[in-house]
Amino acid sequence: MKKPYGKRPKTSKAAPPSAAPESTAFKIRLRGKDNAPLTIPDLNQGLYEAMRRLSRYGGYRAKWATLYLTLVDENGQEVRINEEGEWTIFPYQSAADEHDA
Repeated sequence: MKKPYGKRPKTSKAAPPSAAPESTAFKIRLRGKDNAPLTIPDLNQGLYEAMRRLSRYGGYRAKWATLYLTLVDENGQEVRINEEGEWTIFPYQSAADEHDA
């Protein structure tokens, strides 16, 4: 019997798909009234409220936090505020922290 060129016979069955692992990430959603876009002051207020609510959990630490924003102009067209499309912000270090005072 001739073997088909370039094809190999299957020797084993693929493993059944495993269930996706449950994420333990905590999700915070900020939405405008009736799903209208948030103004920057509204976003600021929402982020402040999220931090106020999280303040009672001061004994915990966040491994990381990523905030995705879809910014739009006054016509509803999506815009980017810089070429990279991202910022990485590290915690503020005071002069005393820098000099181990």
